[in-house]
Amino acid sequence: MNNMKIGIVFVGKIYTPAAEERKVTGYDLSDPEKLNYITDEAFRQKYYARLAGLMPKYTETFSYEVETESEALDVPAADAYVLIPFNAIDKVFAVLHSKNRPIVVYAPSYEEVWSYGHVFYPYFMRDVRKLDEYLGLAPDVYLCDSDADLTAHVAALVVRHRVRNTKVLCIGEAMYEPYHSFNWGYEIIKLIQQKFGIEWNHMGKDRFLKVFEESAGGDDKVIRSLAASDRLPADYSTADCEKAFKVYRKLIDEYGVNAFTVNCLESTVHTSCHTTSCYALSTLNDQGIVAACEADATTLMDMLITSYASDAPAFMLNPYLFPQDNKLFVSHCTSPRRRSFESEERDEFNLYAYFEYRALPCGLQVLKQPGPVTVTGLSHDKLDKMVIVRGNLVRNTAFPSCRTQVEIDVPGGIKKLADNYEGRHWALVYGDQSARISRANEQLGIESIII
Repeated sequence: MNNMKIGIVFVGKIYTPAAEERKVTGYDLSDPEKLNYITDEAFRQKYYARLAGLMPKYTETFSYEVETESEALDVPAADAYVLIPFNAIDKVFAVLHSKNRPIVVYAPSYEEVWSYGHVFYPYFMRDVRKLDEYLGLAPDVYLCDSDADLTAHVAALVVRHRVRNTKVLCIGEAMYEPYHSFNWGYEIIKLIQQKFGIEWNHMGKDRFLKVFEESAGGDDKVIRSLAASDRLPADYSTADCEKAFKVYRKLIDEYGVNAFTVNCLESTVHTSCHTTSCYALSTLNDQGIVAACEADATTLMDMLITSYASDAPAFMLNPYLFPQDNKLFVSHCTSPRRRSFESEERDEFNLYAYFEYRALPCGLQVLKQPGPVTVTGLSHDKLDKMVIVRGNLVRNTAFPSCRTQVEIDVPGGIKKLADNYEGRHWALVYGDQSARISRANEQLGIESIII
């Protein structure tokens, strides 16, 4: 996936350094132009380096300077523009707004710079807000109030950009959620494409099984060598588990996608291939391919947003709510091992037979680390609400449930969580990522319910 291109645009050339104005005595305005400074190359480079350094991961930048409406028409294409107003006129802002890309206004601090641009950009924001409301358009204009705010807002735009450029491969039938209806399952796939601009590719299970049958076998030693403890029966082989990963990875590369799901549970994929997808999906998430099981399109969408916003692989899970204990229990068998894409640190795992079908290898018990976590659940019908849970992972557990399972304290309250329940499967990432995820949701038209 390509990085998001950010145009940092200097609008106008004239400014007054606040330090120079403070040297004026007697408030003599007889020659105000004497405090006019021109944004020369050295000034622009210094400011550009500062703002480019504030841009988050997955972006690339260029700088440009405009002063007139005509010059604004020739500003190079970008995925978003950061505008710095100097002696700016609102026509320039309007031209850039017409390019139908997000506009972020970065007004320099009064402690540093005074300019006429600080009177013009509010005119522009006022007018486009009213005009776009009248026309039923999204203004997509934002004023940041600090360097940190600029970084956070562009990071949210990056999530939206990455979501809109996501390509999915789904193997097998759609999940019968919401409302256990196959109509809804396929309708959700259509909704994902129209609401978020995602490209959806589908492969029937019969065609997939033929590909699997014709593919080379796997190596039983690969997965076993990675496990902290191998607790499979002696006569079990993980060769087909490793083969499933290689086949999925090959199809992902052939289709050119960066997200994946397979109907592994309700379809015949597991039983026909005599293996599970748990290891494959765990490893794909570690590699940055957002991968969900059970052809759950809603949860795949939840994982995309949560993973992109946190820059970490997401654990797809089943949530269990215990209000009297104020605890959340979660479990599934496809947890990633990598803790963040900023680090190569990985959780250890124990190797078991698959929980639902004990005759099949294999299920992964990934041993999660205690500490802050964020759990998210996206509404399973309209994809317009997300519950975001700030919790503290207490311990790994050993209940009769899916292999990776943990206990989580929820200070915000399990009853409140139940009253605002959304989704079916949920997603978990390490750390308190609630601010990043909620800001990304604003850009995607999703209401955040933070617990």
